[in-house]
Amino acid sequence: MTSAVYDKIKKMKNKPYAQSGFTLVEMVVVILILSALAITAYARIAHIDVHARQASLQSFKATVVSVATMAKGVCMSDPQCAGNQPTSSAAIEGNTIYFSHGYPMGWRGNEDGTGTLQQLLEVGNFSVQPSLSDNNRAIYYLQGARDASRCKLEYTISTSTSGLTVSIDDSGC
Repeated sequence: MTSAVYDKIKKMKNKPYAQSGFTLVEMVVVILILSALAITAYARIAHIDVHARQASLQSFKATVVSVATMAKGVCMSDPQCAGNQPTSSAAIEGNTIYFSHGYPMGWRGNEDGTGTLQQLLEVGNFSVQPSLSDNNRAIYYLQGARDASRCKLEYTISTSTSGLTVSIDDSGC
């Protein structure tokens, strides 16, 4: 080897001891920071299923409102489905849909449920309460909710004001 290389090696050996690794304080600080990040991430991820069910319920509400509003438009344009009659019908996509005060009925159309709002919807993970006695109502429950009785959508046609109310209860999702 050349003398320049020997000189470099000699200088390196004569340097004072340089610190290598981490001190205990540095390690504790890093662990605390990582712990805080993990707790924050867990808090957000722990309730992601609840937030997903609530979002599903909100989305279903928007679908129900838009389908009922579009059906009302079809009813208004059909001469057989005039205005605010207590019951009337119109043909939508080859199906006879029954209306109450201009909106598709909530539940009781025919024995098998045809002719109602249910026939116009793709309900997916929702199940309708089958035993409603009122034509102007329907209650949809989200399947798989923690408490299905408190994770629901209620569809109600008001006969006094001729309006539609679609409300949700997501406290049990």
